[in-house]
Formats: sequence, C-alpha cells, structure tokens
Amino acid sequence: MNSRRSCLLSWCESNGVDLDGRLDISDEKILSNDFILKDSVVARIPKDSLLTLKTSTISTQLSQIPLTHVVALSFALVFEIQSANQSKWHLYIQSLPLTPPDIASLWPLTPEMAGTELCKRYSMLNSHQGIRGRQTKQKLKDTFDAHASTLNITSTFEAFLYAYAITSSRLFQVDTHHQVGLVPVADLFNHLEEPTVAIESDLVVCDCCGWLNGCIQSPNTDYLTTPPQTLDIVTTHTTQPAEELFNSYGDSLDNVDLAIEYGFVLEANDSDRVTFDAIPPIYTVQTLQDDDQDLFVAHPDAFIDSQARVSLGLFGVCDTDVLNLIVLAYQQSETITDGYLRQLIQQLLQRIDERLGEYPPQVDTKAANPLLMQMRNDELGLLQTAKMRFDGLL
Repeated sequence: MNSRRSCLLSWCESNGVDLDGRLDISDEKILSNDFILKDSVVARIPKDSLLTLKTSTISTQLSQIPLTHVVALSFALVFEIQSANQSKWHLYIQSLPLTPPDIASLWPLTPEMAGTELCKRYSMLNSHQGIRGRQTKQKLKDTFDAHASTLNITSTFEAFLYAYAITSSRLFQVDTHHQVGLVPVADLFNHLEEPTVAIESDLVVCDCCGWLNGCIQSPNTDYLTTPPQTLDIVTTHTTQPAEELFNSYGDSLDNVDLAIEYGFVLEANDSDRVTFDAIPPIYTVQTLQDDDQDLFVAHPDAFIDSQARVSLGLFGVCDTDVLNLIVLAYQQSETITDGYLRQLIQQLLQRIDERLGEYPPQVDTKAANPLLMQMRNDELGLLQTAKMRFDGLL
C-alpha cells in the first residue's frame, strides 16, 4: 500500500470519516472502482476533524491578528507540521505531497511576465487582502517576520511557504463557524468545470459553536441528540468503473486564477480573457443578432475572449446595424469598402497592436516558468487571431 495513501486512510479511520468503498483513492486523484449512481454520498467528513481556523491549536492567537483566511490557515498548518506526531493532523500531513504546487502568487516579477494578464494583477497580490487572500512572497515574508514569534512558530520561512502553497491549493469554505479549512479526501479531487462530485456543507451555522440548530451554550439545545456536523461529498453524475471523479474549484476561473491559487492551468480555458486598459466604457450594450458568430461578444468591458472574439466595449460601438454589416462581410469572406466601417476596424487593429506591443518580443523560453509561457502564448494567440480576422476585412 502506498505510504501517503496509507497515512490518509489511517487518519480517516481514526477521525470518523465515512468513505464509500467504491472510491479508489491515490496520491493525486480519486477514481471510481465500480458504478456509482448520481446523488450518492461517497464521503462524510466530521467538521470537527478538519483543520480550520476554529479547530487549529493556535486558533485563539490567530483570531487576534488581522490576516487573510489563506495566510491564517497557513500559519495554522505550519504550526501543526512543526508539532509532528503531537498534532491531531499528523497522519493527514504525512499524506501531503513533499513538493508543493508551483502557485503563481509566489513567482517573482520577471521580464517575460510583462504584458501578461498575470502581470496586470500582480500589484493586487501586494495589497492587504491580496487576490482572494493570496499574496506575494515578499508580502508573506513581512507577515511571517511580524507574527511568527507571537504564534510560537519555530519553523523557517521556507516551511511557511510550503504550508502556504498547500493551503492556497487545498482551501475550502466550510461554514460560518469554521470559516475555511483543509478537508482531507475532498482535496484530492482534481478540477473540472463540469464536475462529477460536489462538496456539500450547511454553510450557515451558529457562529459560536458551529451547530446547525441552536447553540451548545443554550439551555434549550439538546446536544445529546444533535447529530455531528459533517461535510459531505456527493456525486452529481453516475460514474463508470475506472472513471476519475472531479470537483469544480469555482465558476469562471481563468488560467491566471488557477495559476495564482492552485499552481496549474488548463490547455483550453473558456474563462480566459486578454483585457485592455484605458478604453472608455460603453454603458449600453445591444444583444447581438447572431451569438454564434466569430467576431463579437456583447459585453461593456474591453477584452478579447477565449474564442478570440472582441467585446463591444473594446470595439467601441454597439450599433446593431454596424455590427451586422461587419459580421456579414466576414461570413461571406468579403472586403469592407465603406469608409466609416473601415475606420472602426482600423481603430480596433491599432488597439490590438498596442496591446501586442506590451509583450516583450524576445524572451528566454528556457529560463521562463513553463506555466507562465503557456499563459503568455495563449494570450498572444488570442490577440493575433482576433487581429487576423479583422485584418482580413480590409
């Protein structure tokens, strides 16, 4: 039996986790070893067994420091790691990968990052709240130096970065009491926009004790008959033997989101965009007559979407007649001769060229981060495809 898997299953057995025997759990994914019907509960995990901001050994100290949930839980995890076999979560920690995911929030600013969507969000990572609680390595270093001693953290900053990367990529919303936590088993499901499992939890509970009905401190609550709160994993589709089960990490996550939080990107991500700055907004956007066409998407913001379509906010015009004439010419492979329409297209092409110019023409591909290069190449591909489509109309 694999040692990491063995540690996880031992932890589950010791902490009252109810696992369906049809789950084939490995280090990096979960498969079905038999048919599993839709709406089957394949795991029940007691909330009190999770490592959360409430169950952490240093919960009281953490509650007194203004930290994002991600950073606070990272401190909680590194404390449990340094506690070794004295920690309630020791076996679970032993099941975690030795090498953490390469999350983009920890990447340094490099020349090849210029122009990318990741670079445009980098300054947000340096803010107090970061991007959904994620922050840069330097921001984390400042926080670690300021609070490690107060929290009795004796581990190194590198150990804290490991805990941060693990936490960032495995964080779950639990409920209003626990807030966020690490959820063994649930954190092994890989991401898919159309998942085959869902993580279910009663989110609104007593803030004080975490009970769903009443409060443990209330004399009217019969705590002896109240069942323990669990986080349940439920199938959303009927699965076949040897089929991998997937969870969704969130709706509309583009590759920059996935890289910053989880350390991976998708080959084709429908949520990807290349955005444009300093474009005056359009406040009224018409519904397009043909939503299946390849040129435009009805949206007031300025961007090119994952299908290389130009938003009306970027094009700068939302007149239906104008748009229909351009789409018709494209569909019939015709050249546009109308002076006004040609001027609009030329203005768009100029904006695209200016956006392309934000990317350095020469980069050291061997030294650059592979995930960064994939995102960069995808963005350049969308810009160049959109440019080619409209250039062909002139």
